[in-house]
Amino acid sequence: MKTPHGISNWLWPVLIFLLSSYVVYEHATSPLAVDMNEQIERHHRWMAGDSEFFNPWQYRVFSAYVLEAFIRVYHTVLPGKPEAVPYLALHFVQILAIFYLSLMYFRRLGVRNPFLQAAGLLVLCFCISTSVFQSDLSFNTYFDIIFYLAAAILILDGYIAWIVPLTVVAALNRETSGFIPLMVLAPFTLNPKQVSRPVLAVTALSLLGFAIVFVAVRSYFGYQPAVGIHGMTSATDFLKYNITFFRMYPLLLGTLSIIPIVVLFNLGKLPALLRHWFWLIVPFWFLVHLAKGTAVETRLFLVPQVLIFVPSFLLLIDYWYIENLNPSTPLKKEWMA
Repeated sequence: MKTPHGISNWLWPVLIFLLSSYVVYEHATSPLAVDMNEQIERHHRWMAGDSEFFNPWQYRVFSAYVLEAFIRVYHTVLPGKPEAVPYLALHFVQILAIFYLSLMYFRRLGVRNPFLQAAGLLVLCFCISTSVFQSDLSFNTYFDIIFYLAAAILILDGYIAWIVPLTVVAALNRETSGFIPLMVLAPFTLNPKQVSRPVLAVTALSLLGFAIVFVAVRSYFGYQPAVGIHGMTSATDFLKYNITFFRMYPLLLGTLSIIPIVVLFNLGKLPALLRHWFWLIVPFWFLVHLAKGTAVETRLFLVPQVLIFVPSFLLLIDYWYIENLNPSTPLKKEWMA
């Protein structure tokens, strides 16, 4: 019997559909997640301008209005049906998009083994599905992942001009999208003389677009100082809370696994682009979310996991295989039976 050399094109949608379904099921049924009725009430209060969470939640308008569009279309087409359906439908579309974009991203980075690509999606599936501790469906978080993956693909394909409108939309979704404009510039940090005018122009316009949106949204809603759980306001309060909350460590390990550690100790073997994006995003991402977030909600760390750690891990496996496996070494006969 001839050994198959890949995964059939028709099978990829089936695999991605199954993985996406599992993630949404876990997020919708996890006893550690926020109750769906409470999530629905929170969205209605946000739309009414009466959110119990204001800064920065009230400023993340993109995901809220996309969700509202889903809800209105749903009630128009299927009036009187369960109210949770559009919430789960939007989340399913998000996860589906993350898996499709991740597959495209793996291939553009040079992960050519289809079984390794599938393994990468499987790892992402379990990383995402375990990141729901005391959180809701967090649409803005998953849109954030989508925007970062889209930015990476656009840069790898050479369509850097599209980073400008992408940044504007991403800034309407979540303030953590501020690293996207710098992803264009990051590969040239070690040799600034190689930076072309188009790269500088795209970076400058993207940063300007981000700044305009950041200020405009806060001006429209009115600025309020950020307040976290238990009334925390300062970076010191957040850091102390996050570092001393023991539950964060096993949950973070469950979401990120040991992959970041392996990648960190093999950083020098990775392509220059990934190394630059690592230093641009990863240290600051962890610092910001430890100093201004609730780190026990480990979904907050999915952007570096999806964008940097998992694809880097796949490349390291690929490199090891090429460098260490001698193709002339005969396999035992019983293995080939």
